[in-house]
Amino acid sequence: MRKHLVIELDGRFPDARYASVATYDAHRSSFTGPDGTPSALTDHQLLPDRGSGNPYRRPVRPGGKFTVTVTDTPAGRPDVLPLAPAGTPEGAEGTAVYRIYLPHGTFRLPKVTFVQGGHRVRVGTCADALSSAASAVGAPSWTTSSAGEGTPPPPAFSRSGGAGLYPNPDNAYPSTGFDAPPTGQVLVVRGKAAQVRYWSMCDNRWWGPPGGRQPAAGGGVDPGCRADFDTRLSPAGTYTYAVGTEDQRAAVERVPGGHLPAAVLGRTDRPAPTDPAEHGGRARLRRGDPAGSGPEGCLGS
Repeated sequence: MRKHLVIELDGRFPDARYASVATYDAHRSSFTGPDGTPSALTDHQLLPDRGSGNPYRRPVRPGGKFTVTVTDTPAGRPDVLPLAPAGTPEGAEGTAVYRIYLPHGTFRLPKVTFVQGGHRVRVGTCADALSSAASAVGAPSWTTSSAGEGTPPPPAFSRSGGAGLYPNPDNAYPSTGFDAPPTGQVLVVRGKAAQVRYWSMCDNRWWGPPGGRQPAAGGGVDPGCRADFDTRLSPAGTYTYAVGTEDQRAAVERVPGGHLPAAVLGRTDRPAPTDPAEHGGRARLRRGDPAGSGPEGCLGS
């Protein structure tokens, strides 16, 4: 964080299901600028550069140009994000994140330029924003259930904001944590698909190496994530996931539905106001909601 620093992000609209640009404070959380400007711009909110079009606003080919400016004086201008919340000390860290969900083909990362005191400096793109030494946030703790000594209670999904984990303001994060089921059992997750632009089911470790990566059948690595198009739905729009290790493949195959390698995180993305699925809607994930009920967890053999 430097006073009067301006960051320019020169990008191109991708051919993808979703895209956004967001800034985060030193605590890896979303914020509002001193004048109330939110720290995120969703694809349909971006105004294209002169001579280009935004494919999320009208039917034009992807690849048009856009320029996002990050500054400490956003003043509600289009394509401008706040640099930091009010009261941020000089030298504090901040992060800018460019997200793309389900791109088709190749895409180009935005070019980054720092502007200060009349000087322009082009900078390279960053590597991993999270260091391996980052501490776990929100790690769950279990109590013994009536099922027996050391048996975790049935997982219960609840919505979490993701503060401190670079949350996407366009997403809802219903999540739960669980301990490994007893030998011979897998975790079964059932729910109804949400009517939104994008949703997925992923598992993540609260500590240790990131993600739910496991060896995949036939070699390679399973990343531990399934997007909506990878999920088989019943005629009623419901899904079933079995969460387990590759060594439990036989038990998993006895459960109708999909498979995730052995916490489970559901991610839903709100539709843009121009999305025909639900104009101006939100991801609804409570039980009984006609647009999609939240996932439920249970142990199954």
